[in-house]
Amino acid sequence: MGWSRCPNCGFTQVASEKCLRCSEPLPKPVVRPSRSTAVEPLPPAATFRRFSPLQFVAAGGILLLLLLGILLWLRRSPTRPSAAKVSAAAERGPAALNLAGRWYGQASNNLPSSPPRPVLKEAAIETDYDGAIVAARALLTDPGLGGAGAGYRVAADGSQRIAGALSALAASPGGAPVNVDFLSLAPWMPVRARLWRALEGFSRKQSEVRYLLLESIEDDYLVQAGINRSGFLSYAFYSAAYASRRGVDALSGVIHPEPGSSLRDFRNLIWDLSGSADFLTLEVRASLTGPDGITNRMVLKR
Repeated sequence: MGWSRCPNCGFTQVASEKCLRCSEPLPKPVVRPSRSTAVEPLPPAATFRRFSPLQFVAAGGILLLLLLGILLWLRRSPTRPSAAKVSAAAERGPAALNLAGRWYGQASNNLPSSPPRPVLKEAAIETDYDGAIVAARALLTDPGLGGAGAGYRVAADGSQRIAGALSALAASPGGAPVNVDFLSLAPWMPVRARLWRALEGFSRKQSEVRYLLLESIEDDYLVQAGINRSGFLSYAFYSAAYASRRGVDALSGVIHPEPGSSLRDFRNLIWDLSGSADFLTLEVRASLTGPDGITNRMVLKR
């Protein structure tokens, strides 16, 4: 066995397949053909070859380095992430798209008349982080005749609102001030302190009231509000030209969202407000029918 020199790092070592220092493959020795055609004599018997002290020192150093490397590799344990890093990663959780916000769109129509009347139809929805719809509103503005609108909102204090409304109505059943701060009325409606009476739900004999349907006491506008113990708060309002008969439920047929409505898909939130979101452009493509009876397509943007 002879010595060889690594072409990569220049390390001189015992001939082998790989370099003992850099592990690069060593070139195989090239067998050169003999120029003589005569039969070659057998090589002489190998004689004992003495190594110099320097070569012994080099070989000993190589063996020592190999032993140290093996010991360090055996004692090394895989690194584990610290508890702080694991906790921080768990708190962050997977990346998600924040869909919270208010989405708004509008469309215009010309109502048949002489001359045709231009009207404006608006729609807005509010969503939480996951895209669940927590509030919605639709509004028709008919210049000169007022218009109509409706909406709803989800709150966490439905029971407290029911209790407060019952207390106020018990003190003045013919008309009482009730907290209906969830109403979002039209700009063409006057701001005034309204008194309310109960159309449904109020009873002195009933121990537990789950739903109240209220109607404002005024002559020029019809305004109704619904308070549910579960926290579903709804409302509808009409100018005199769009109002139906007073004293009857004008709210239930307008607002009928399905449970679990979200940006991904919703049907009949208010009148016939339906649509779904395009999550690439973050736009909600919707259609709205009512209260003018015309279907409009619109794009709601945040």
